[in-house]
Amino acid sequence: MGISVDSVTHIILIPQSYLMLITGVLYELNTDQFRKDLRAWEASEDGRTEPRTHDHNAEYTVVGVTYARKVEIINGYRVQFEDTGNLYAVRFSGSNNNIFDLQAGVLIATNVMPISGNSAGLQTVSSGSGLSQDEHDKLIGLPSAVDNKNTLLSTESFP
Repeated sequence: MGISVDSVTHIILIPQSYLMLITGVLYELNTDQFRKDLRAWEASEDGRTEPRTHDHNAEYTVVGVTYARKVEIINGYRVQFEDTGNLYAVRFSGSNNNIFDLQAGVLIATNVMPISGNSAGLQTVSSGSGLSQDEHDKLIGLPSAVDNKNTLLSTESFP
């Protein structure tokens, strides 16, 4: 059974049968297939007049390092896994994504434990160094083995 999208509530329902059983109560959602199925719904008669369900960036390579694809649920769509009455876990594979995001309301809480495989990768820091105040204070408290040009002055202070 495939996914379904309610064009009124913008809820994307994922039945347990859509998931791949890994072992016991652990299932896997192939997010690449999921986004393809969402695109197919968007092209259907029901989805054609609705806002896009997601953004997608394909994987890309920089200096020999391949970065994963990204799938982001957008436009107020929410994801709900089938409530079977029993607790089960869903591991997301195939992309970095926001499908597991309860705080932003993307994932509707049911009896499913989401397992995200996102990689932090490159992050943009809008101000400061990106360190917390505690991390900054610990770093500043290090022995002065580096001058203000980040040149190692001595290795004697290191164990």
